[in-house]
Amino acid sequence: MQEFVPLPQLSQLIVGGYSGAMGDGSGIVTLRVGPQDVSTLGTLEIDSPSYLIRHPDRPLLYAVSEGDASTVAALRLTDHGPELINQVANSGTGACHLCFSPDGRFVITANYGSSSVSCFGLAEDGSLTEQTDLWLATGSGPDASRQSEPHPHQVVVDGDLILVPDLGTDRVHRLGIDAAGKISPAGDPIILPPGSGPRHLVVVDDQLVVACELSAEVWWGSRLGNGGEQGQVVPASGSDVDSRIYPSAIVADAASIFVANRGSDTVAAFQLSDGLVRPGIEITCGGAWPRDLIVTASHLWVANQNDGTVVAIARDDLAAGRIDGTINTPSPSCLIALSERVTA
Repeated sequence: MQEFVPLPQLSQLIVGGYSGAMGDGSGIVTLRVGPQDVSTLGTLEIDSPSYLIRHPDRPLLYAVSEGDASTVAALRLTDHGPELINQVANSGTGACHLCFSPDGRFVITANYGSSSVSCFGLAEDGSLTEQTDLWLATGSGPDASRQSEPHPHQVVVDGDLILVPDLGTDRVHRLGIDAAGKISPAGDPIILPPGSGPRHLVVVDDQLVVACELSAEVWWGSRLGNGGEQGQVVPASGSDVDSRIYPSAIVADAASIFVANRGSDTVAAFQLSDGLVRPGIEITCGGAWPRDLIVTASHLWVANQNDGTVVAIARDDLAAGRIDGTINTPSPSCLIALSERVTA
């Protein structure tokens, strides 16, 4: 099933996989990663989960399903993987990301296909209640094939705000959620270069660092500013390849920033210091079309969507690009790693 060398123990590696018309996966697969092997703990059949988040305090996960019949699911973590609590319909389509509201009372989704952001209530037991609002973005960008309309691609909490990178309009929206779960603009959007196509972002200190899918760049600027001429860019990948490069996931670990690049099929490392993002090394992702990327203390874990692998890359000598494990799992879209045992 997998090629493997000794790895630190993960009690659970939870893998979302595209299914049905979108891929060969079967929903959410939970794996136990041991020092010598990998075993499957369980499979939860949910249609094309495009992103997963873990509750910060409770043994709960939340999943959003992509597609025209988008849903949001509440899941209970157990020692055998997540179990379904309930699932509610999302009036947005093409849902690709989710987060908790700043007060933890709501779940927010980014809906790429319907140019919208949705909000859902949370009950005391962790289950989802009704959809409380749907906010519609407006505008377009210069790339006629990709930017004819807004495409919210991620939702990220920043203090009391929700930041929403919008690939279709080259903006990062600033949204607020009130006590009733209603969504409204909470400040001017951050303007990125025309045609850049912001996909995902991280906030590091007072800097906003954005992976731009269409321009294949990393943009950064003050998180308190409005972008424009204040921002700076560097290439997301230095690889010399014939294919177009599409940055996808971006994650930060202290001052280290990692970007997964589809097309070049690499992970590029950057350092943020003195307000500048400086390119470092770039290594193979060990597969094709890296869609998601997470970091643990010892490894980078990459979900390679097109060849159905999750790859563990050692961080102790990152420049060597040492791959310590390749796990075969169909059409992986997102990852969560748990080192501790779960008690529900």
